[in-house]
Amino acid sequence: MSKTYRVFISHCWDYNDSLIKLKDLLNKEDGLIASYEEVTVDAPINSEDEKYIKRVLKAKIEASDVFIVVAGMYTAHSDWMKWEIETAVANNVPVIGIRPHGSHRIPLTVTNNAKVIVGWYTPSIISAIKDC
Repeated sequence: MSKTYRVFISHCWDYNDSLIKLKDLLNKEDGLIASYEEVTVDAPINSEDEKYIKRVLKAKIEASDVFIVVAGMYTAHSDWMKWEIETAVANNVPVIGIRPHGSHRIPLTVTNNAKVIVGWYTPSIISAIKDC
């Protein structure tokens, strides 16, 4: 019987296309059944209360088997993404960093907290999810 992996993908809403592309890649892969826990542009939390937003996000992160972050340099400038990564680590949810196409630099927030960093290559991402 196949396991369903609960995946939280941290992303910057300004780069929503990266989230969509990544989920499309994962959804097309045989041998991986995933449910997604992150909050998206299409299904936001609809609150401006930071404490409430953090409670909702923390619950979603804690419910996840793995935490994936697309490790573009914008990650280094997003307080929300840093908080999500720190929350995953504090709750023993393994962090997988994905190096975007053509990127040579990875933010320290990702480098210092990721269990593994892989390229934007579907078999590597799938292996990382299953190995965590």
